[in-house]
Amino acid sequence: MASKQMFALAGCGACNVEDANFQCFTCGTYYCGVSCQMSHWPLHKDLCIPRLVMATPLRENSSLLTQNALSTNAKTLSAAPNLVKIPKPVTNGVAMTKMLPDLQTRKDNNGPVTNGVAAKKTALDVETVKDNIPAGAVSNREKPAINAIKAPLQAPKPSQPAEAVGNNENPAPKPLKTPLQVLNALQSGEISVVKGKIVPKIEPPRTPKPLQRGPFPAPGRHVKISYVGKDMLYIYDSGLGPNGEPNSFEMLISRSLDCAMHVTDCLSAPPVIEEIVFAPFEDDYYRSVVKSVQNGIAEVFFPDFGNSMKIEWKKLKEIPDEKLKYAVVVTHPVWIDNVKSFTPRVNEYLETIVDLHEFVLTTVIDMPSTHIRMVDMRHSIQQYVLSEKLLALQQPESSLNLKTKLVAQLRQPNSALKLVATNPNTYKPVYYSEMIDTNISVSKGVELVVSYALHAFNENKISVINKSNQVAYEKTTKDCQTYGQIDPNPYNPQKQEVCLVKVKDIWHRAAPVNFKYGKPVQFYLLDLPAFTDEIKDAPVRRYPPGLTRHLFAVESIVENPGFLLQAIHGDENKVEQLPGVTIRANVYQKNDDDIIHLNVVSYEKGSLYAL
Repeated sequence: MASKQMFALAGCGACNVEDANFQCFTCGTYYCGVSCQMSHWPLHKDLCIPRLVMATPLRENSSLLTQNALSTNAKTLSAAPNLVKIPKPVTNGVAMTKMLPDLQTRKDNNGPVTNGVAAKKTALDVETVKDNIPAGAVSNREKPAINAIKAPLQAPKPSQPAEAVGNNENPAPKPLKTPLQVLNALQSGEISVVKGKIVPKIEPPRTPKPLQRGPFPAPGRHVKISYVGKDMLYIYDSGLGPNGEPNSFEMLISRSLDCAMHVTDCLSAPPVIEEIVFAPFEDDYYRSVVKSVQNGIAEVFFPDFGNSMKIEWKKLKEIPDEKLKYAVVVTHPVWIDNVKSFTPRVNEYLETIVDLHEFVLTTVIDMPSTHIRMVDMRHSIQQYVLSEKLLALQQPESSLNLKTKLVAQLRQPNSALKLVATNPNTYKPVYYSEMIDTNISVSKGVELVVSYALHAFNENKISVINKSNQVAYEKTTKDCQTYGQIDPNPYNPQKQEVCLVKVKDIWHRAAPVNFKYGKPVQFYLLDLPAFTDEIKDAPVRRYPPGLTRHLFAVESIVENPGFLLQAIHGDENKVEQLPGVTIRANVYQKNDDDIIHLNVVSYEKGSLYAL
């Protein structure tokens, strides 16, 4: 139903009430409203299918108005703004030929509805329309009347003038009632003023919001490789989050898979460049960024892994969860220090450790003008340095055995990585709950190395490490000395933290166990292991992020210390010579304690960089 017109036009075709404000779009009959139109339908249906529109303005059809209406509304007309122009009704000849007798009947029965000039104009309009009817036009009689009544009127909205519809001009701004509304709209950016006129805000074309990258793992954090790229790797932090929170990478992938499972429909239109969508990979959907779309094929990049692929854009899916869609990226591209390129052999090896092997970051270097870092890292279990292993893999097959070469490199002090003092501004405390304990097999003939033996003969206690961990243990003890010497910043550790402490000119990995006046005075030395006496003002430093969290030494009870005494020629005063001695022992535990017991069966003198 059309909007009201401000002028009185004619009597209602149904109830004869004057000032009917609505007009049949097809034949021009006036009505009070839809109810009158519907009640008049049995008589009116032979003329046309009624559709109501706004009555024709005064200036376009003044002959339909009486002189009295003209004089009454003259002032209103002169003061009125530009009125909406409504297109002339379009109909067919069959309906309009029956309109003239109806107009005459209305004139006889209802008084002077119109004048002769108007009737002549209507007849001329009929002839004009008849001439313009295309061949084969369908008569209005063939359409169900009830559907036409129910159908909404398709007409321009009052706020959009007809002459402006369809062009490229900006729509008129929403009327603002008060100056305060204007000021608020200006402040919020909804409108602006151009040459003294209010102009609505024009929204710029939609551009996808770029993904933000999360913080890079600090040295000392455990990482895994997610993808092997061209001469670079993509890595992610594989450890727990702050305060024991779940791993951020695993949580992100889990959320992505769960969300994608509930999205059933694929995209119905091509995505825009840099749009973030779900893309299929190995039977699952993951977050991806569209890099190009051409000939129905989209190239996408998986930011949470590092790989790219091409796929039909019709197989992509929308990501409904905005928080997931724009979650920070926790996977980072890196170069490996001193490794300029990856040979096929290096690539082949790296592919075998993706997502499986864990490393400890030892070096992180920010590179200028790029977000890619230069890093190096050490294998968490095998303790080799990744850059050294990759460089060894680039050598010909006939070169020195890789394992032997790596051990030799670890033994050489000059081949050690460049260690950097811990930054107090970015330091995150390390807790002994993060340390990884070692394990001595309960078995016969276990090969062990003595690491500490001060109480070997007065308490029958020694500390031992697995022979296989000897190289890693030596490196750790050397790194402790280096870190302690280069770090000038004193530290006051709290309970449950681990740190470095200097005891008798040697730096140890330690945990404070006794405090006085808020400062630690007694420590448990992790690599002996043993408790110190109370120490006043002992030099303490932060636990280096790049230092391993693995523990190596285990305290044990020697059941046959006399046999072990032979290794130092029977002189208990030479007990300091025991560290470094390789022994074979039967290892067992008693039911009433957790400590391991050793029955030494053989020994072999050796050297050990011990504490």
